[in-house]
Amino acid sequence: MTDFLVLASASKARVKVLTAAGITPLVWAADIDEDAVRTNLVNATPAQVVTALAQAKARHVAQLITNTEQRRRQCLHLNQVTLNAIARLEVGDRLAVMGCDSMLLLNGKLRGKPHTFERALAQIHELSGASPVLFTGHCAISLIRTKEGFNCEQEVHGYSQATLYFSEISTEEARAYANSKEPLEVAGGFTIDGLGGAFIDSIKGDPHGIIGISLPLARKLLNELGFFWPNLWKGLPNQAPTDKVEL
Repeated sequence: MTDFLVLASASKARVKVLTAAGITPLVWAADIDEDAVRTNLVNATPAQVVTALAQAKARHVAQLITNTEQRRRQCLHLNQVTLNAIARLEVGDRLAVMGCDSMLLLNGKLRGKPHTFERALAQIHELSGASPVLFTGHCAISLIRTKEGFNCEQEVHGYSQATLYFSEISTEEARAYANSKEPLEVAGGFTIDGLGGAFIDSIKGDPHGIIGISLPLARKLLNELGFFWPNLWKGLPNQAPTDKVEL
């Protein structure tokens, strides 16, 4: 029996956290309309928003894996190691799809990725001296290989949160950080494991959740699905990245 973790994200930060924890995930980035998901969430709490987004990502990838024809059409968008590992699973082998999403609650508003220099700069000014809360939703779905393909078994979800205490950030520092482009494509417009870490005095909560995936929560959810966390430490099977297999 073989167990694998499929990360429904292309986040290098999440992959780094998992790899440092001994787990080499299969990477299959979810392609969902996050704005559409949020539009349908009326009066939702921050925890409900990030959890719904994590569910949408995990469900999207799980649905692609269970649908053989859609999986074939996705071949060009995946690395060969991921395709090979999934295709080589035998009857009875299981895998878990993990989706995550993070957003920052700052001054009563949920903030995602700024995307632009102007929005990033404005948000960095707001972060100066503030103590926002970062929420990260998690969703895990278990799948099992059958003679016919893959079947979904169970879905579980949860969220982590952490309060960050930012130091005062000068106008010059804020502009320099925005100019670095680092905050443009990260949740909340900052990092704790990069250039932005110097502006954070302390945190209260799980530091890995701030980076994008809470290891304690991921372990808890996978345990609920019947996965033994240490079994995932083994990494991927040895194989040449260029090997072609039938999906």
